[in-house]
Amino acid sequence: MLLMRFLLGLGVISILVGIGVYFLSGDRRWLRFSWQLFKFGVVLGLIVAAVYMVGRFIL
Repeated sequence: MLLMRFLLGLGVISILVGIGVYFLSGDRRWLRFSWQLFKFGVVLGLIVAAVYMVGRFIL
């Protein structure tokens, strides 16, 4: 669980840095990068939650 919190924090920081770089440079690639990180994080979070729920039902 500690690893998941660390990765979540790292993901949020990465998204915020990407948005910040977008505002500083005006290059839309950074905004697209942040959006892709967000989508990947949501999908990964849903997969981890599903695996956790299946594990709770089995045990």
